[in-house]
Amino acid sequence: MNINEQIFLAINNLSLLNIGILNALCIFTALYSPYLYAILLVVVYLLNHKKQALNAFYIALIGLFINYAIGLFYYHPRPFVEGLGNLLIYHAKDSSFPSDHATLAFAVSFGFWYSKEKLLSIVSFVFALITGFARVFVGVHFPFDIIGSFFVAIVALVLFNAFFAYFEELSKFLIKLQIKIFTALGLKT
Repeated sequence: MNINEQIFLAINNLSLLNIGILNALCIFTALYSPYLYAILLVVVYLLNHKKQALNAFYIALIGLFINYAIGLFYYHPRPFVEGLGNLLIYHAKDSSFPSDHATLAFAVSFGFWYSKEKLLSIVSFVFALITGFARVFVGVHFPFDIIGSFFVAIVALVLFNAFFAYFEELSKFLIKLQIKIFTALGLKT
């Protein structure tokens, strides 16, 4: 048994303790963290931190695209496919590496960091760590899948930075479009 499997079992076996609140929080986080990040991005955008929210969104999209590309060329079975651990939620038997949930979470936190939104960056980074832990806890990812997601998010940040001028122009266009739509609907911009 390799170290990835050993760490997985150490974390996943905590679910066998059946601590109700821990199990419930990990299941909720493992299932719904992408929705929470989407809500966060919308709220930050609507609170007039438009460019910051869009930067985080772009980095997340780049990270998820990288994950998709990795999945085209590399398959790593999920723990439950290998007969390891205790599975607490349903999941397809697709590749486990890297974790889309964790990539999204880390990328959003890096996006806020890039935009100098320190508090949002710290809070979302801590929640990214919790998301990664939860995905292992419920039995759908190995720890190295989460670590891989961290590095994918870093690559996404580097790519975003390399093409920042293009993303800046896209943001200007999208913000102007949003303002026009809101104005036409009689909504506050």
